Amino acid sequence: MSLIAGNLAVVQRLLTTNGMPWAVFGGAAAYLYGPRRPIQDVDLLIARGKLPTVVALLKADGKAVQFDGQRILWRGIKLVDDLTVRQDGHIHPLQLDQPMQQHLRQMPLLGAQIAVASPEDVIAHKLLLNRGAAEGKHDYEDVVGIIRRQTLDHAYLTTRIRLLNAETLLRERLAALEILI
Repeated sequence: MSLIAGNLAVVQRLLTTNGMPWAVFGGAAAYLYGPRRPIQDVDLLIARGKLPTVVALLKADGKAVQFDGQRILWRGIKLVDDLTVRQDGHIHPLQLDQPMQQHLRQMPLLGAQIAVASPEDVIAHKLLLNRGAAEGKHDYEDVVGIIRRQTLDHAYLTTRIRLLNAETLLRERLAALEILI
C-alpha cells in the first residue's frame, strides 16, 4: 500500500501544480465512504481532454506510463477523463463536470489530503454499473456500505442521476435500497 501512496502523492503534486481539477473515484472513494476493503489501486477522474497533457507531464518527470487513449495506468494509479456508461442502448455521461467539482470533499487517503468525488457521485455511478461478485466487482456492496455510513444530499443525488440520464433506472434501484428521491 505504501507504494501506491507514494505514487498517488506524485500524481497529486503533478496535477495540483499544473492547476488540473481531479478527484478520487471508484473503489478508493467507496473505501473512504463505506466498506473497508483493501485498496488495490486508485482511480482518478480528471478534466475531459487532459489525458494527453498528463501523459506528457508524467513523461517529463521521467515516469513510464501506459496510455491507450482512454486511460493512463501508472503504478497502481489509473487516470480517466470520462466514466460514461453505455448500457442497453443508452448513454449515461459522467465526467468531472461543474456540479461534481462543487461537491468534492477533501479527505485523508494513504497519508495525503485529497479531493474525493462525493458519495452521491460514487453511488450513482456504482449503482448504474451494478456489478457484483460474478464480475469480480463490488459496486452493489459498495453502494450498500456507503448508504449505511453516509448522510446523503438527496437534492444533489437527484441532480446527478438526472445528469446521468438514468432517472427511472436509478430511482428504482435506490428505492429497492429504501432511498426515495
